[in-house]
Amino acid sequence: MKRREFLKSGLTGTAAFAVSGLTLLSAGRVEAATVNVNLIAESTFKNMVDGVSVPVWQFRDPNGSGPGALTSGLVVNEGDTVNVTVTNNLDRAINFVIPGAMASSPSVAAGASRTYSFTAPTAGSYFYTDNVNGEIGKAMGLSGPLVVMPSNGANSLTANSGAFDRQYTLVMNELDDRLNNAIYNGQSYDMANYEPNYYFVNGLSYPNTASDSDTLVAMNVGENVAIRFINTGCITYPEHFHGYHVNVISRNRVPETVAISKDTTQVERDMCTDIILPVNQAGAYPLHTHYVPGVTANGVYVYPYGGALIVLLAS
Repeated sequence: MKRREFLKSGLTGTAAFAVSGLTLLSAGRVEAATVNVNLIAESTFKNMVDGVSVPVWQFRDPNGSGPGALTSGLVVNEGDTVNVTVTNNLDRAINFVIPGAMASSPSVAAGASRTYSFTAPTAGSYFYTDNVNGEIGKAMGLSGPLVVMPSNGANSLTANSGAFDRQYTLVMNELDDRLNNAIYNGQSYDMANYEPNYYFVNGLSYPNTASDSDTLVAMNVGENVAIRFINTGCITYPEHFHGYHVNVISRNRVPETVAISKDTTQVERDMCTDIILPVNQAGAYPLHTHYVPGVTANGVYVYPYGGALIVLLAS
């Protein structure tokens, strides 16, 4: 199934990631389904925006992909039975966990496979990763987004709040090439020395974020646009909007009790922050982290290339 295909009513099969970009969600199905997913945990090389190639780990879905350059991502409904079979092609044991929904799980040895089963939790934004290796799994890139839609079929962030006309999922992460090269070469790395030098949104860095339909946030005046910030990295991302103020709906599925319109929202480590952007004017505006190194690539600031910066484009 391709990225922009939806889970059809009553479908039993692989879940495609289809909640980002310009695609409007249909009413969707309201009955629970069984969703079977295959993920391959593997080592590969990722080309940075400045041409440097860095070894990374990834979960790859052979039958789909995540938003942008991410190689996996899941979208399910509340109450679905989800079976994720992980084939571990890495050189060490890992596991499959979902912070906030499945905190621990048995490991799968190198060269082996294991199926992890869970019931899709309450609607909201999540991610999956490995925690057998501490924070090394996240730092190497072994993670992916999980979006759970309301069981009532609503186009909203939860069953009762955050109604939207379209939605985008923006996965924030980064890497420290010293760590990645050390792990690739069989060495250890002390996370106390972690100092990332490349930053990504959906696996892309600026200017590539401006040409991908999952990271170029295209909108129409008068719409309410949902943005799911999912921080799978090891640092905090203070996300700053130019041109607009937004309303935070929830942080890690906990509703905001006081609605404050703001132009910057903090996305802490291991946090999923869901917001609604009311589009009240046309134009092109940047959205970026206020952590200044986060808009650089190996120390180079924005031009000709940068880091976790995207464009908001409203007409």
